[in-house]
Amino acid sequence: MFTVDNYTPTRVVFGAGRLEELATMELPGKKAMVFVTADGLMEKLGVQQRVLGLLKQNGVDAVVFDKITPNPMRKYVMEARDIAKKEECDFFIGLGGGSSIDTAKATSVMMVHDGDLWDYAYAGSGGRKEIKTAAPVMTITTTCGTGTETDPYCVITNEETNEKLDFAVEAIFPKISIIDPELMTSLPHTLTLYQGFDCLFHLAECYITNKHENRLVDVYCEEGIKAVAKWLPVVAQDGGNLEGRVHMSYAANILAGYTQSLINCTSHHIIGQTIGGLFPDVAHGASLILVAEEYYKHVRKYCEKLFDELGEMMGVSVESAEPGQGFITGLTNLLGITGMRGLAMSSFGIKKEDCAKIADMTVNNTGIDDMDRYPEPLTVADVQKILEQSYK
Repeated sequence: MFTVDNYTPTRVVFGAGRLEELATMELPGKKAMVFVTADGLMEKLGVQQRVLGLLKQNGVDAVVFDKITPNPMRKYVMEARDIAKKEECDFFIGLGGGSSIDTAKATSVMMVHDGDLWDYAYAGSGGRKEIKTAAPVMTITTTCGTGTETDPYCVITNEETNEKLDFAVEAIFPKISIIDPELMTSLPHTLTLYQGFDCLFHLAECYITNKHENRLVDVYCEEGIKAVAKWLPVVAQDGGNLEGRVHMSYAANILAGYTQSLINCTSHHIIGQTIGGLFPDVAHGASLILVAEEYYKHVRKYCEKLFDELGEMMGVSVESAEPGQGFITGLTNLLGITGMRGLAMSSFGIKKEDCAKIADMTVNNTGIDDMDRYPEPLTVADVQKILEQSYK
């Protein structure tokens, strides 16, 4: 027996070449703030100029906010809010990857709420105030990993406390998401891999958490995981392979986003978020890769049947002598093929003695109480063990 619950209100405009429709589609406002990263990549690639030109054709004015960092910061949300109010912007566009989109979402919240963003964080040192509404947000993505284009989440780092926390609220579902895989063919090799594994973990974690209850979650996850297993090695070898980019974008930007709209990930993601908060130079996908193998070895005993099903999706035959090994084998194979199995914490400036702090903050500050559906919760000691066994 299974159930179906579904709510994904974002209008998705997906397909190669569909960015051009920005010039004629109905938009949620008349003056946009466009968010891009501080490295100037969107301008260097010519994407920023294209978007501004298409908006102008549509009769929409725009202001560019270009201070976004890889782990988006609270202080820039507040700065963007102040500029947007001064400029009388009435909607927000996240252009690029998850950091730009998440900053746009968070700014849309603060555009219609008083005080500081952290007053509305509901974990750690947050004030836990209710988020009732938000200004309209749309996304134009050039990456495929986070799923934020079609989900109600944004993840922001408080630079003063080193907390990296989720904000999850229906009001920040994007109104429109333009997902044009042509824009992803120039995505750098390393980011392609980081984001591809982020997509895999979104799908696998939601599959584990769902436990076959919501049929649509299973459907989305299975199709997405099969796509990642087949196409991530292809785009890792040839970033310009448009067919591969289409399949990876579909898996990440749509299927993974949909699963996260319907159910949450596991504590694997919270460990990664905590690493990113404490070490802001660690890209989110990298933080997940760093601990993935040991994390799934640790929780395998709770999810043996689900792990073997995930393994089969990745092309690994079930071994009756090793129940639950399927997903771990599929994961390590994919990490090996793509060269990511050797990714080391030490290369990001993380010391082994930092593992204790990461573990404590994961459990006691960021919090995992409402994440996992394992028979027993992971403790600080469990998380520290996973981190230390992952360390290299």
